[in-house]
Amino acid sequence: MQRRHSRSQSGRRSEKGSSSNVEPWHVENNAHCNGGLRNAICSLGPRVKRKVWVGTLGTQTDSFGQKLRRDIDRRMSKEHESLPVWIPDDEFEKCYDEFCHQVLWPCLHYAIPDAPKTAQFYQSSAFKEYHAVNQRFADVIAANYKEGDVIFVNDYHLMLLPLLLRQHPKLPHNVPIGFFMHVAFPSSEIFKCLSMRQELLKGVLGADLVGFQTANFARHFRQTVSRILSYEALPKGIQVPDGPVPGPRPGSSTDGRFVDVGVYPMGIDVNQLQERKKDPEVAEWIRVLQERYAGMKMVVGRDKLDGIQGVRQKIQAFEMFLEKNPEWQGKAVLFQVALQTTEANEVGGGVSDLVAHINSRFSTLTYQPIVFLHTQDLTFSQYLALLTIADAFLVTSLREGMALRAHEFVECQEGRHRPLVLSEFTGSYSYSGFRSCIAINPWDARGTAAAIQQALTMSDDEALSRWEDLHNHVITQTAQAFATGFLSRCVRAHLEHIQPDVEDVSVLDAHRVLPRYKHSSKRMIFIDLEGTLYNRDVSRDALLENRFEPPEEALQVLDKLVGDRRNEVWLMSGLPRSMLQIIADRIPRLGIIAENGCFIKTLGSSQGSGEWLNMVANFNLTWKSSALEILNYFTERTPGAVVEEREASLVWRFWTDPTKPVDSPDRQWARWQAAEAQNHIFDRSVYSYAC
Repeated sequence: MQRRHSRSQSGRRSEKGSSSNVEPWHVENNAHCNGGLRNAICSLGPRVKRKVWVGTLGTQTDSFGQKLRRDIDRRMSKEHESLPVWIPDDEFEKCYDEFCHQVLWPCLHYAIPDAPKTAQFYQSSAFKEYHAVNQRFADVIAANYKEGDVIFVNDYHLMLLPLLLRQHPKLPHNVPIGFFMHVAFPSSEIFKCLSMRQELLKGVLGADLVGFQTANFARHFRQTVSRILSYEALPKGIQVPDGPVPGPRPGSSTDGRFVDVGVYPMGIDVNQLQERKKDPEVAEWIRVLQERYAGMKMVVGRDKLDGIQGVRQKIQAFEMFLEKNPEWQGKAVLFQVALQTTEANEVGGGVSDLVAHINSRFSTLTYQPIVFLHTQDLTFSQYLALLTIADAFLVTSLREGMALRAHEFVECQEGRHRPLVLSEFTGSYSYSGFRSCIAINPWDARGTAAAIQQALTMSDDEALSRWEDLHNHVITQTAQAFATGFLSRCVRAHLEHIQPDVEDVSVLDAHRVLPRYKHSSKRMIFIDLEGTLYNRDVSRDALLENRFEPPEEALQVLDKLVGDRRNEVWLMSGLPRSMLQIIADRIPRLGIIAENGCFIKTLGSSQGSGEWLNMVANFNLTWKSSALEILNYFTERTPGAVVEEREASLVWRFWTDPTKPVDSPDRQWARWQAAEAQNHIFDRSVYSYAC
């Protein structure tokens, strides 16, 4: 689905159908589509044998008859590898203009309105239409799916689609699905303001792989799922506890499924951009602009006209730059290229009046400080010419996924090497290669004004050094690298998910085993203690008393097995060796694995018991103190919770009352606390140990 101007404002050409020699419709490229994604997929060329784009048309469609729709379906499929999704105009408007742009877009970019002034955000009824549009996409995809296809779902407009596809009756239950969030993803404190938060998260988790532009966005998503859904969030993904598992046996398991979460930064197709720069029209416009603005410094920006892209903050900073540096009045020009968005968001951005105010304040007969252009007023060749001769490129986004226009600027500056002024709140800035820009806080107008001054007065040597770092990153983080990495990982994740679970061990067939056991001359036997020979009392009192009383029946079984000289018997346990020493003293010849492999007691002999080996002697266990501090904090706030500190590990029993039902409020609170504690430990570990 494409972000673009409202379909209610999309005009039709009056000359269509006016002559019998003119086809009733034709195709035009949509200037507001996701060009980055299209370029990335198309850059793979023949490596993608079959690709089909599924999306909506950029115009109203209610008046289209069935014959015209069939003709459009046929030609779009044959000539453009595309499948239109037919959506009633009113349904589309409520989904796209209201829910996507007035609810999801602000939320994902940290722009939560003040309640109760904006009830539409908190009480939007358009989620019904959002669900309906996602369902229409699912139906079209299901009707055209072929075995071997990988389904790539892009961006926040279709957050429900992965689960709808996973549950669709016409699709295989194990169809490979990847979801990529092209924009930012906020902190859980922001996302949980949405009333439909659970539905959106569960929808995304229908995918095999969920991708984000930066590690921060991926971490926010994992934490949000953990805190809102109380699912187990691991550094590599999410363990979804409910629902069928994709696999070779439909409906064979309800234990849940694992969803990979990864980071796949979008890039540009550098080779294609280099070819576009060679267009003679670009060279001609470079000449024209250099003549027209001779002796002036040119600052260029390109953004959507909404509050998120920070255009208002940019223009205010440029005004302050001219105020603080009057010597630049008449010598510095800001070229602001504006991408269209919905009318409501454009009005909310409040840019037009501010541009008029500054131009009236600083303009002279031969000078206008701000040149404000809409994309429909500017060809791509003209835009490339602007990037090529710019003295600085200014990005002031208040929050953004990946600022690919900054990447384009870097490559267009191959001969001049002028600096990039970049917001700290863009995804691009989170990568080390882009730290050679001039970083700004867009909320700080004085700081941004000073950055403009720094950019325009920077020496050639410093500018070249910074540009080389930026260039090396851009040619590495390319569109091809993004598409290849995401699709390859999606396929691998899918294959991993459909493999039989190694924990899914079949029931022991005694009739097959016993004859072989009886006639074998040497046997190695591994026996699990907890849950097999021994059901440990995990009540709070028993845990606090550190009580360990292995049943006599279990000890007799072990003693009998060890007594057979043909047997080598190993007891596996997660308990510490201080507890298991009780068993070791009773049955000296028994081999024991303690703390899940951290310590091993070798097999004893007739002369005595074996010795304990420390398998983690060379490991760094300093993490325990900080993890124990976190767990103690949550233990105080979780009724009935207990921390078991062992030699090389920690166990937190966040729920010790088996008498209460699974859906009890206390148990749900304990699960939420467990998810919070896990998030804190992961964050601390990554920060301190880079693990």
